[in-house]
Amino acid sequence: MNNHQNAIFHQITNFLKTPLALLGVDLKNFQFNKICHFANHPYLCKGLTIKKLVLKKSAKFRFTK
Repeated sequence: MNNHQNAIFHQITNFLKTPLALLGVDLKNFQFNKICHFANHPYLCKGLTIKKLVLKKSAKFRFTK
């Protein structure tokens, strides 16, 4: 993981700590960083990239009005 990925990972875990703590989920044993390695397997990301493009286009459309 590079520094940018580490920063994003820590932001996500910090964001999720409170709600997951309320549910009794321990983030220390949660392997979120392994879930995020879809970039190494493009065949797993095919649907994700299409959704990203659609979201980016719709976000641009909303904010340009």
